[in-house]
Amino acid sequence: MKMKKILLSAILLLSVSVVIAQNSPVPAGYKLEKNDDYKKYEKDILKTIDYLENTPINTQKENRLKAKDFLMEWITGSPDVTIVLSSNIVIFADRNAELLVAFMGGYARYSIQHPEDKESLKGNVAGLKSVIKVYKMGNGIKDDDKVNKLVKTDAKGELEKWTKEQLAKDAKK
Repeated sequence: MKMKKILLSAILLLSVSVVIAQNSPVPAGYKLEKNDDYKKYEKDILKTIDYLENTPINTQKENRLKAKDFLMEWITGSPDVTIVLSSNIVIFADRNAELLVAFMGGYARYSIQHPEDKESLKGNVAGLKSVIKVYKMGNGIKDDDKVNKLVKTDAKGELEKWTKEQLAKDAKK
């Protein structure tokens, strides 16, 4: 009887640790050293981006931090993904730094899924859509009039037009 309790406890403990480990999309022991490594982890990056978009900012802090670190390390070293940041577009970064991670994740996801598109317009739009999604979720995000305007612009179907205008302003600088 005692052995059954010990065995049951061990199985329960193992099950709990497996569930906890599954909350993190970051692959254990990943290595980003060679160009080939980045391609190998694309599916994991897509899962990480989805995780960061769908997990409230004020929850799972340790897993979110690991996910952000993995994403930023991958983006920084990826030979195939280049994110173009425009000060006219990342207007939310000063008030809600977490939204910059969402933007970069959305942009990176678009770049992975559309490797033929080397223009920055649609990547920026995808990044902004991720920002809007995370912003609307709330849970640790500060209210921001600039992002509220982006939400309204997107609701009117004018986000791509607005983004194009902002990129044109940057090109004139």
